Parts: sequence; C-alpha cells; structure tokens
Amino acid sequence: MLAQSLLLPLIDYADACYLDITQEQLDKLERLQNVCIRFIFGLRKYDHISEFRNKLKWLPIRLRRNVHLLSLLHNILFNPCTPPYLKELFSFLYQSHSCNLRSNENLLLTIPKHTSSFVGNSFAVQAVRLWNSLPLKIRQATSIGTFKHLITDHYLSAK
Repeated sequence: MLAQSLLLPLIDYADACYLDITQEQLDKLERLQNVCIRFIFGLRKYDHISEFRNKLKWLPIRLRRNVHLLSLLHNILFNPCTPPYLKELFSFLYQSHSCNLRSNENLLLTIPKHTSSFVGNSFAVQAVRLWNSLPLKIRQATSIGTFKHLITDHYLSAK
C-alpha cells in the first residue's frame, strides 16, 4: 500500500503529456517500479520480478502510460463536457465518408496527417495509433471505468 499510494502517483503524474521521453528515462522509471516490487516482496537485487508484478497486477511503465493515454483519449471522445478544441483534434474514420459503411461501428480514428517525427510523437498521433490497435470490444466500452478495466486486462493478458 505504501508504494501504491506514495510512489506510483508520482510516476503516473502527467505521464500522458511527456510522450517524447527517451528510452533511457523510461528505463529509469521501470527500474524504480522494479525496486518497489522488490521492496514489497522482500526480494534481493538480482531476483526476477515478472511473476511478482503479475501478482500485484501492475503493468510495466510503458503499458501504464498507454492506459493513461488511452483513458484521456476516451474521455475526450465520449465525455460531453470535453472542450470543443480537444474534440476537433480527433475524427472517426466513418465521419470522413458521406455514406453509411459497415465499418461505422468499428470506432476507428483517422490518423492526423503529419510529415515530421515531432508531430508523429505528439499526443494526437500516438493516442490514435494506440486506439486503432485496440480490440473492438474495448473501443466500444461505454464508461471510462469499464474502458480502464478492459484495457488493463487486455495488457495483462498480452504479456
């Protein structure tokens, strides 16, 4: 409970905003999470922690960040109180067609056009790529709670 209440909020804070973080910095955050797991289970420095991470039902840092990014996107897409300037960043694929298609229920998003890697690493592009890679059942989740639960289960089972 100590690690979950004191350390993980610091790691998770605004992680959806810093998408341009380097692999080295992500590795440092991953090592910090591993230290927490070793502390919780009383493991030595070189003991493997994968099975213990699974016991805690914790995701690795990169996947935790994906969950937060996708949750933010879900809120932007489906929360009626979202400001219009955020909703304008995203459009469903079926909105670009004038006729009804069978793919209307897929809820796939159009990837924003970009030519630079800077824009390619932006929230709008990264979130859409992650969203489109999700199974349909998760994209169709009606509430944010259900969405978070489904996506966490998806990432835990994919490991």
